[in-house]
Parts: sequence; structure tokens; C-alpha cells
Amino acid sequence: MKSSFDSSGSPRGIGSLVLGGAGAVLLLLGVVFVLVGGADYTDYTGRADAVVVERDVDHRRSPNGSRRSEVDVYVSYRTEDGTQVEHAELGGLNPSEHEEGERLQIAYHPDRPGDPVTVRSTEEGAFHVFRVLGAVLAAVGAGLVVWAAVLFLRSRFS
Repeated sequence: MKSSFDSSGSPRGIGSLVLGGAGAVLLLLGVVFVLVGGADYTDYTGRADAVVVERDVDHRRSPNGSRRSEVDVYVSYRTEDGTQVEHAELGGLNPSEHEEGERLQIAYHPDRPGDPVTVRSTEEGAFHVFRVLGAVLAAVGAGLVVWAAVLFLRSRFS
């Protein structure tokens, strides 16, 4: 009769389950990063001078006790055709770098002037680093999942 414990007294396969779980998390993060890396704001060709009218900081404490802050930045501006846009949430790369009262140039899609992004977000390849990092994370995660599966199967049949 086979024991369900290995020579160290640990349940069989527990290491492969932990390894597989870590691999699954990396794989999931990698997919999210690849999706973020696919963001393309190059068609946000409208430009406007905006002012940051609100900077909303939400402080949260995670279950492990660490603090995390989420920052939303809102801007007001007049589009090139004269439409006034009030209190629009700023998206794109690093909107949280901007402080209330700050003046900055923003970009918007001509068909959706109420959806502003930082001008830096409109540069070709601005999100490329996320795609590359995501691909690396996904590959490492997939490799860990496969390795964990092999270890788990070997522990079951040995």
C-alpha cells in the first residue's frame, strides 16, 4: 500500500500544488498585462489644455495589513470645436502624477471628447512594455504550471 506522504512527512504533491498555484497566478497576471499592453490611443488626435479639478485618493488596507492607494484624476477643458467638458476622469499612462489645480495638455478621441487621456498615452508603442512584460510573465507562469503538473503526476505514479 502506498503512503500518501513523502519521505519528509509532507503530504504528497503539496509542493506541486503550490508551484502550480504560483504559476497560475503569474499566468493570469501575464494575460492581464498583455491585454493592458494592447491599449491603443493613437487615434486620440484631439488636444486641449485642461486643468485638474479633482484628485480623489482612496486609501485601502489589504487583508495582510499593507496600505494601497487608488488615485482618480478629473479634468475640465474646452475641445478644439469649443465644447466644454467638465469633470472627466483622466485615463492613459500615469494620470495619478497630476495634482489638483495643475494645468496640462490632454488628448481625446474626436468622436468621444469626454474620454481624455494623457498625451504620452497617444505615442506609438506607449504600452508596449506591458505587452512584453505580460508575455514573459505568462510564459513563466505556463512553464511553472506544466512543471507542477509533471511533478504531481510523478509523485502519484512513483
